[in-house]
Amino acid sequence: MAADRSFSREGQLRERGEDNAHSYAPKQQKLTMRISTIRYAGILLAVLMVFSAGQAYAQRNVTLRLNTATAPDTLRTTDEIQVRGCLEGCEGDQSALPGDGVIAWNDNTTLKPMNIGGDYWETTFQVQDDTTMFFKFYSQLLEDDGVGGWEDGDNHQLESGTGDTTFTLHYYRKGSGAAYDWRPFESKEDTIAVWFRVYMATPNGDVQGYDPDANAPDQTVGIRGDSLDSGTAFVPPFSWGSTNATLERESTTSGQPGYDLYSGVVYYPSAFAGMEQAFKFVVENGGNVGWEDRTGGDRRFTVPDSDSTLQWVYFGDEAPSQEEPVMSEVIFTVDLEAFEEIGIFRKSRGDTIEVRGDFNGWDCPAPGDDCLLQEVFGVNQFERAITISRVPNRSFFYKYYLNFDNDAFMTEFGVEPPNGWEEGFQTGINRERIFTGEAVQDLGVTRFNEVRSENVIPDGTSIDLNFTVDMSSTSTVQPFNPAGGDSVFITVEDPIFAFTQGYTDFISAPDFPDVIGVLTDDDTDGVYTGTLTINGPTYGVLTWRYTYGQRVAGVYTGFTEPGNGNGPVPGRRRAFWMMPNPDGSWPASYDLTDAFQPEEETALPFNTNTVAVEQIGSDLPETVTLMSNYPNPFSESTSFEYTVTEKTDVKISVYNVIGQHVATVVDAVQPAGTYRANFEAKDLASGTYFYRLETNGRVMSRPMILVR
Repeated sequence: MAADRSFSREGQLRERGEDNAHSYAPKQQKLTMRISTIRYAGILLAVLMVFSAGQAYAQRNVTLRLNTATAPDTLRTTDEIQVRGCLEGCEGDQSALPGDGVIAWNDNTTLKPMNIGGDYWETTFQVQDDTTMFFKFYSQLLEDDGVGGWEDGDNHQLESGTGDTTFTLHYYRKGSGAAYDWRPFESKEDTIAVWFRVYMATPNGDVQGYDPDANAPDQTVGIRGDSLDSGTAFVPPFSWGSTNATLERESTTSGQPGYDLYSGVVYYPSAFAGMEQAFKFVVENGGNVGWEDRTGGDRRFTVPDSDSTLQWVYFGDEAPSQEEPVMSEVIFTVDLEAFEEIGIFRKSRGDTIEVRGDFNGWDCPAPGDDCLLQEVFGVNQFERAITISRVPNRSFFYKYYLNFDNDAFMTEFGVEPPNGWEEGFQTGINRERIFTGEAVQDLGVTRFNEVRSENVIPDGTSIDLNFTVDMSSTSTVQPFNPAGGDSVFITVEDPIFAFTQGYTDFISAPDFPDVIGVLTDDDTDGVYTGTLTINGPTYGVLTWRYTYGQRVAGVYTGFTEPGNGNGPVPGRRRAFWMMPNPDGSWPASYDLTDAFQPEEETALPFNTNTVAVEQIGSDLPETVTLMSNYPNPFSESTSFEYTVTEKTDVKISVYNVIGQHVATVVDAVQPAGTYRANFEAKDLASGTYFYRLETNGRVMSRPMILVR
């Protein structure tokens, strides 16, 4: 605390311009006064006493506002902030305020601002008129962290006067010489400043490649997001394809709280106020881009109408772990039978399959790296054991990637190969599994994009998808203007599927295929219709979003349904699984009736060729259960319910009476809740079968009887 917070009695008198000699003048007076004079003096004295009493009790309201975005540690909204100080002339380091209030240079102060949202704090209290107050903001958390709870520099001052006073917003600061209204950024005319702040030393930061010992330019922490368009010439601050906004490390001293805190300002033109901004924090290190994985998908906020700060967050929303990571061999196995049947993937052509995830920077830069899966002899499966270091019972995320041999693919098809990422799996989200920490963790067999042979639409088969889309609920970010030439499109977002349909103009794009399938509104009722024909050979899952806007000479501008971004939460895109008839033939058409979704998509369709699973309760169950199936016996399909008590790996398999595995019902990470699974027996013969639940360290099984 600064030494200038207190004043001596002599100094107080000098500040008021008083003279000690005159203040303590002799008190002897002559007593030869008339009675009338005494009475007059008494009346005058009474009036003066009443007036003085009124003056003594006159008071004013004072409001202080504080922003802690510049505090050298991660203050939370539940932490305590104090206003410490004293009134001029105070004794014993504290002063009484009107009512029961006290302002003091210690913990006795009653002035404790309340958090009013994010980094913002406010308190209103009363001070006697014509009183000067000296004060500073104080945080016990910062004191305990060793960075000092007091602000540095001179004391702040409330000048003597009358009338209510509201101080301008003050940013907590360490370091002297700055004015009370100092800002960590420059305020600009017709521009909105938004302050971002992220703590990087988290489990998710570690797996995404954050190195606490690396600094710029070797390592960059920044932001990527939607490129907003207000119709101005201003260049948007964000892009999903590049890191245009970078953040700076707050402290260069290792071990200090601010060493892993990164912050910085992004400027928006005033016209952007009210727009929704989707974004994520990223770390770039060694040429790799590490994206934060968080349950909520993209981060979002509404651009304010004045300069503001966003409260600090953990990268990936995970607090630093106190547990030590362990090493484990994780076995990845993927089945590519359907893609070989379609002719998309061929090992003989030189195509390879890789697993990419947060454990290898979502990349496989060299053929010899351990992301390359090897063929399992005798089956259309590929497998690899990869060493992963992680704290047990935490998630890891990954996807499979088809790496086509570019030259051989060009020779065979005459065009470049499509982007090889899985994009049909659960609307395109990342796969998620719980890291057990066991010496060997076998994930079992899965299928690329979850496509099975039953999903293959054969050559010569055509299916019409008839779309009906209600466009009444469009986005306020970009108004839908049919009269101005806006059209409605289907944006196919699985590049491999797009290639099978001949959309070769789009497959080499950096991200995903462009818009196709224009829908029309002939009767101008706001409902748009159109047909997209699917031609075999391909697989029966369409992954798409609706888009509106204009496309002129190949250049497109428009607004696409937002989805959930790259995170693990389903709803990144729409998905529709096409189902064959019971005899194996395919329907001639499907009717899809939708409404434009300006907010995040939430639907999660499953591959119902084998199983459909739905969550029917989100209350936290007390025990893991597996209920009896109904109906039982059954002839075609049956269903059963089960519960899990925490987010965990869930595997439900079906076995025959001699212990042979005949089907996988569920193989995924699921949050705590109650679920119902519907099992299709398909080609199984009559007899007794067992369905088995493995989760939370528990194994349960129940019998079911199939009667044809």
